[in-house]
Amino acid sequence: MNTAGPYHISVTNPDFENVISKFLEDNDDVSICDNSDFIESEHDSESDQNADVNIESDDVESDSSDNEESTRISKYFYGKNKYKCTRTARHNIITQIPGLRGPVKNLGDTANPSDIWNTFFTDSIICEILNWTNVKIDSLREKYKQMSSFTKNVDEIELRSLFGLLFYSAVFKSNHESSELLFATDGTGREIFRLVMSQKRFLFLINCLRFDNPDTRDERKNENPTVAISEIFDEFINNCKLNYSLSSCATIDEMLISFRVRCKFKMYMPNKPAKYGIKLMYITDSRTHYLHNAYIYAGQNTDGLTLDPAERNSIELVEILKKRGLTYVGTLKKNEREIPPEFLPKKKSVVDTTTYGFTKDLTLMSYVTKPSKAVILISSMHHQNEFNEDVQKPVIISYYNRTKGGVDALDEKCSVYCTGRRTRRWPMAIFFRLLDISSVNSFILYNSFKNNTILSRSDFMKRLAFELVKPELERRYENTCILREIRFSIGRVLGVSKNLKETPIYEVKLEKQKTCRICPPKKKRKTTFQCYLCGDPICLQCSKTVCSKCMGS
Repeated sequence: MNTAGPYHISVTNPDFENVISKFLEDNDDVSICDNSDFIESEHDSESDQNADVNIESDDVESDSSDNEESTRISKYFYGKNKYKCTRTARHNIITQIPGLRGPVKNLGDTANPSDIWNTFFTDSIICEILNWTNVKIDSLREKYKQMSSFTKNVDEIELRSLFGLLFYSAVFKSNHESSELLFATDGTGREIFRLVMSQKRFLFLINCLRFDNPDTRDERKNENPTVAISEIFDEFINNCKLNYSLSSCATIDEMLISFRVRCKFKMYMPNKPAKYGIKLMYITDSRTHYLHNAYIYAGQNTDGLTLDPAERNSIELVEILKKRGLTYVGTLKKNEREIPPEFLPKKKSVVDTTTYGFTKDLTLMSYVTKPSKAVILISSMHHQNEFNEDVQKPVIISYYNRTKGGVDALDEKCSVYCTGRRTRRWPMAIFFRLLDISSVNSFILYNSFKNNTILSRSDFMKRLAFELVKPELERRYENTCILREIRFSIGRVLGVSKNLKETPIYEVKLEKQKTCRICPPKKKRKTTFQCYLCGDPICLQCSKTVCSKCMGS
């Protein structure tokens, strides 16, 4: 099946076409289209310059300067390199239907949010994060040896519950709130946070999250500057490609992850809201905004490393796509040698005038957007000089505008419910964005199951977050060392009405003195008292006197 899709070649990235060819190497069965933000305005690219173009039917008169006489109109247009185009109408290319595929399709006609999410953050990804996070915890345990209550190793259940809390913070729009506010016990905090884990444990785990082997990182950096997270990132993207088939149009664009701390490949993009950050190149479905493929831009010469230099020309790239059954609609830079002089904008241009040129498979169009400025587009999908009466623009322009916003829409969705917390580590900034994307993609797949209950995105994320934290809540509910007040609240959240197991009560006094477990070792403070819940020796300065009523017993 042939497919169709629009593209835009970014003026800020001369090798932006490489993204498409790299994408094609891994995706032979999907359609593509591209969008990349213009630097100053909707159609402000390097194809905009002074021009004077008037159109009458299919004939075009073009002036090389204000005082130059009109040239005789020929049957053909010629570029600087003798690239020839005429005015003929050709065929179009049919489209395909998007839908579920791969592992997620094996879930049946209905699926829970967490089951769908697990197809993106698979067990192998969780185990990789778990392994290197525990390595980091082991290295820090000596530093916190007097506060070992929150420095134990993390397991899969607790790690997933941590991600669930991050999703809760996104739903509550509390990702930038301090942990003190989230875990507050004065009625102003979010109860679910303190029911799942303590504040210190929450902060400790986020600080310890790691995604690769730190011992070999320096060696691997020479080949790939993003090794600190690249393995997790690549596997996540591969899972995105496995689970969904794109529609007839896909969008390629750049997304900036806000990050201002030191990073070798941090970029400054003044037209982006964040200004500074890490750039990712995305391919999304233009209709559903599902992220299908992406890579991290890690600096100069990291785009299209395997691309043949001859393929970097936009016209040749369109022809390469055509051979693969993919159509292209997008803008061209003004310095492309195939563009005839008649298509270039000049002074005193007449607004909304259009110039068309046709080859056997391609259509070239120059559209004057404002005086002295125009946008040049090329399409291998459209083959007539049609006009859309509804929007009062040429069909190529209206089609491009309608299908170019896939990545921008995904970026907006990630911003509305964002898990990203303040961090000084760029791998964490990228990881938070992966969590955001996983929630968006999971929601799109959830809506693709024909028997699933319709949910709003906020309700979907609440269900996803609860399903991730539920196993940890059930485990804490059975833990008799947890305060009864917290256990009662967990039971209420879980809807459990059975009686709590009795908490073991230790004798108040020890037979002989022992060193206080909380006091610094250098004090060597001895005590005969012990915690009546856990039995650890504890001096009176490190304990609190609480009545049985306040303890919930």
